Amino acid sequence: MDGMLGRSPELGWLTAYRGPERRRGGPDKWWRHALDEIDLGVCLVGLGGKLLYANCTARDQLGPRSPLQIVDGLVSAGLRLDQQRLEQALLDAQQRSLRHLICLGRGADRLALSVLPMQEAGAPAQALLVLGKRNLCGELPMLAFAREHQLTAAEQQVLQALCEGLQPQEIAQRHGVAISTVRTQIASVRAKTATESIRELVAMIAQLPPMQGVLRAMEYR
Repeated sequence: MDGMLGRSPELGWLTAYRGPERRRGGPDKWWRHALDEIDLGVCLVGLGGKLLYANCTARDQLGPRSPLQIVDGLVSAGLRLDQQRLEQALLDAQQRSLRHLICLGRGADRLALSVLPMQEAGAPAQALLVLGKRNLCGELPMLAFAREHQLTAAEQQVLQALCEGLQPQEIAQRHGVAISTVRTQIASVRAKTATESIRELVAMIAQLPPMQGVLRAMEYR
């Protein structure tokens, strides 16, 4: 490592960081840990679809049921038409600096991802894949939001159900309570979060920053 993050063959697209963490470990390792704490899949891809880097969320997300997988060190789509779309998007990003938003797969396994150019003078052409969120809000951000606004366990359950797209009547049936109880809980959540409607409340949840559900110890050597 030459002391500059831009010299790293895998993470050359990241800006060099010169903070105190450098004394405890190389920036390459520091940024890997940082990306692993984000509940958003990120992959760096080289020419020919070669996978150069994938954070923990991406590796978990690209499992056997995913329309996009890691096969023999390459990112690969399961369907032929999806593979053609992926190859074209990667080529456009790496050679023409074009950005794409593509959707792969069908039905419940459908995956949206952005394909972004990651070019650096003198470095091989690369592209960044940012995978779509698996749900509106992860478990850890929801817990943190509920704690911050002092929501009760029942109110948190109602909020989670609203974020899943359920109507108050459906929430009442799921929890086995009266609809009046659910409406009271929704009103309480809105009061505690200073929101004027369910739509505004759900929009607030959608804007929460992603946090990895499993905390990992940061190791610096």
